[in-house]
Amino acid sequence: MTQSKQLRGFPAPLFDRLMDLETVPAVLDEQELRASVRREVAHALSTRCMLSLEQADALEPHERSVLDYGLPDLRTLGSTADAARQLERIISRAVEAYEPRLRQLRVSVRLPPEEEGLPVAVITARLVHEPMTEPITFPLQLDRSGRLLEVGEER
Repeated sequence: MTQSKQLRGFPAPLFDRLMDLETVPAVLDEQELRASVRREVAHALSTRCMLSLEQADALEPHERSVLDYGLPDLRTLGSTADAARQLERIISRAVEAYEPRLRQLRVSVRLPPEEEGLPVAVITARLVHEPMTEPITFPLQLDRSGRLLEVGEER
């Protein structure tokens, strides 16, 4: 009778493995998994797509394609509460569309007055790694135009 080898860890994303065959392991430990998710979120949110704000706000995550990867130009967003809610939806839908390991995603954005600093967003979600899910939260530092500057360390 033969025993099947059971992998210990989580499969690395295919694109990561294809891009760096020598250093990216086929299986990630929990810390590497979280870093991988953080990296993918940063890629999606720092890439610009050709959608308008209205199109990005209207498209459901399952309606997006690789041609819509990223966020639209956010420079026309204001500093109002309505603009913050719209930015939350746009970020949430982009992350949901392109990072399938996150579920039950929530994004909160705080747009302070211009003289008081830069916008801050926080992503809270459930990180799915079968058979378990666990909470994950990390802050996003944005510039005045809503462009991603940094995905902060997990809280």
